[in-house]
Amino acid sequence: MFTKNLILAASLSAILFSNTANAVIGPIKITLNPTEISSNYFNEVDTLAPFSSEVYTEKDIKASKSNSIYDFLTQNTSLTLAPSSGNRFSQSIAARGYGLTNGYQNIVVTLNGRRLNNVDMQTSNIGGININNVEKIEITKGSGSVVYGDNAMAGAIHIFTKNNTDIETSTSIGNYGLQERDISFGTQEGNFNINASIDSLDHGGYGSNDSIGNKDKGEQSNANLGVGYSFGNGTDIQIDYSKNYVNNKYPFSVTKAEFDADPGFDYDGKARNQREATEWNRGLKITTPIGDNLEITFDASKVKKYSQTRYGSATGYGSWGRSDYDYSNNNLIVSFKNGNLKIDSGIKSSKAFRKGSSNTLTKDNMGIFSQLQLTRNNTLFSIGVRKETVDHKYQPNSGTGDIKETKFNAFDIGFNSKLSETTSIFSNYNQAFQSPDVDRYFKIGAWPALIYDPDLKAPKSKTINIGLNYLTNNSKTKATLFRANLKNEIYLCKQASASECGYFGDNTNLDKSHKYGLELQNKYNVNSKLSTNVNYAYTVAKIDSEDKGSGAFNGKTHPMTSKHNISVSAMYSLNDKTNMTLTQKYRSKGFASEDFSNTFTQKQMAYNSTDFNFAYITDKGLELNFDVENLFDNSYGTVLRDDVIYPTNFTRNIKLSVSRKF
Repeated sequence: MFTKNLILAASLSAILFSNTANAVIGPIKITLNPTEISSNYFNEVDTLAPFSSEVYTEKDIKASKSNSIYDFLTQNTSLTLAPSSGNRFSQSIAARGYGLTNGYQNIVVTLNGRRLNNVDMQTSNIGGININNVEKIEITKGSGSVVYGDNAMAGAIHIFTKNNTDIETSTSIGNYGLQERDISFGTQEGNFNINASIDSLDHGGYGSNDSIGNKDKGEQSNANLGVGYSFGNGTDIQIDYSKNYVNNKYPFSVTKAEFDADPGFDYDGKARNQREATEWNRGLKITTPIGDNLEITFDASKVKKYSQTRYGSATGYGSWGRSDYDYSNNNLIVSFKNGNLKIDSGIKSSKAFRKGSSNTLTKDNMGIFSQLQLTRNNTLFSIGVRKETVDHKYQPNSGTGDIKETKFNAFDIGFNSKLSETTSIFSNYNQAFQSPDVDRYFKIGAWPALIYDPDLKAPKSKTINIGLNYLTNNSKTKATLFRANLKNEIYLCKQASASECGYFGDNTNLDKSHKYGLELQNKYNVNSKLSTNVNYAYTVAKIDSEDKGSGAFNGKTHPMTSKHNISVSAMYSLNDKTNMTLTQKYRSKGFASEDFSNTFTQKQMAYNSTDFNFAYITDKGLELNFDVENLFDNSYGTVLRDDVIYPTNFTRNIKLSVSRKF
């Protein structure tokens, strides 16, 4: 009943609050005006874009009072997030019914236009991005395959950092040994600009001590430096460098009875698993105009990192298992603008290596794209195509390896028509693809050799979006209906017989599947003191046909997907210096990660969290924030199968922060 009432209230508020009123926007910072979209190069505003989008500005992010990128995306957007195998420093992200198990493989993640997706089954590293340095977050749903290619079936998440113009410091302390410190600096003198930031996080652990006295504690540190120069002819050069370090311990799975009794207890009596990773990023971006209508951008980046994991036992730890990574990306974009016509074309290449103790795995992508946008009267038309070649390679330290080359096409066509000053409608049709990661394309043969899996196919999707934007003086509403038809969606088959799926399970394909749903967003200024924000997604994800399991999966619901995903927040200003924010996030139940036949006794539990923030700005410019996360102490874990649950959220977290700009 609670779920139904919450959904009904959200839907009614989105409709009723969209009526024009005479409220004055006061100190509450909430973005109602159209916001420019940067991720597709055309830079149109979101209410005139020919695709579905969620755009969050720096004001929106600050108003949410979120503590991290993960917190913001979880509590405020239509995305679904959960710690991967209980590791809070590495979280899976899913959208539009692609499921928390593999959803992160179906969505592109970028930072300042550069891909963060990994070559293997590790999730994208966005936990190292300081949320205080974020200028904007754009989520394009059911689109993005023309510009970004591989993995963009569900869409894309784009994070843009800001150029600081002052000095800002922040210090936080909280329960469970939480300590956070960060400082950022930025200046612009004439044509020269420089930005730098350093931040660190430590927490003492949320659960009990393990067999050697350690909790599931962790530490993380980040350092960023950017230098830019603008020449008199309009040429801009930007050089940047960053380093991220993380070292944390995370829990084992527990049974349902153990989870209900105490999700933070170390029932296995073993040392908790430990992961340590360091990542270095270097980038160069040059933008130069050629004449009045043409602009060329060259963007190159290189990433080196290592990641190592060791698994606990009753007496301590085993040896580290380490992998070294090397990524390089080179993008060349040519942009042409002439009146109502815009054309962007480019070449994007990426090379990714993972070197382990016995082999090197490689994935090389080379994509060429072109897109056109034309505005006639009050209607904007867009069309784009992409061709991409992906090479997978396995090379053992001794002996011969294997290589696989695959060619892909992507396509997008859409329009946005402005019906009035307040209303516009849009629709687009998108074809996208996902090239499997190296861990899926190559499987274990005669140990430790790997062999190419000829039976695994690359997934493809066809998505249609139909939507409406409604903007008034004090409200902003977006509604989108979507349908996606898929072929060869990848999944881990473990429920069929060993002869069909192997003893430990094989990565294979669902023959056909589909997803559809409704997405609704509403921001509303009730009066000069109160603002509300509602984000609701209704999603259905179904398996149409699959030859494994003798048809047992046909017509079943895709695991780890929730029909209802809703976020409701209210921001109240007591005066010009004091604000309060209350956020409620709810995600309905689903089927366990491996339950493709929908027959397991235990289901994926619902996610339910209430967050509270109190903020006060002193006369001296100090900002004080008091945060309570998971106010009612709800417990949540990801369910792999019956009695295999990874606890992820099970504590009430309290934090006090002090920050100041100079």
